[in-house]
Amino acid sequence: MNNMKTITILWSIALLCISIATLIYAGSNIAGIKLPDICIRILGIVELIALPVLVYTSIKKIKK
Repeated sequence: MNNMKTITILWSIALLCISIATLIYAGSNIAGIKLPDICIRILGIVELIALPVLVYTSIKKIKK
């Protein structure tokens, strides 16, 4: 039971990270604000780290 709770927490955190990074990037484009290059790179790295975690935990959730 504890393992499923950990998977759910990791899934939620990964989804939240991807969502926030996407909202920041899309919101700045809609508002016409040019983000600094380092900010865009950091958002990209956050999404690249969170994506495999999201995929792994999603597969684990589907199997259970």
